[in-house]
Amino acid sequence: MVRPMTAIPQAAKALTGAFDRLELAATRMLGAVNGASGSAEAALIDMTTAKHQLKAMVEVTRVADSMLAELLKLQANRT
Repeated sequence: MVRPMTAIPQAAKALTGAFDRLELAATRMLGAVNGASGSAEAALIDMTTAKHQLKAMVEVTRVADSMLAELLKLQANRT
């Protein structure tokens, strides 16, 4: 189980990886379109995968932020 306090940095790291993957796929797509080696189809699949990874990590960050806010509310109510 991932604790809320560690979920946000982990999601941020995954977001960075997804952006890197998206950049690489876009570069591969440009190469394929310009006649260099590579498959436009494979680059498009990688771009789509990166997009889904980005969406998932944004949602993980939102949920972790919401959980943290609720925990802070509970802590404030205890005092």
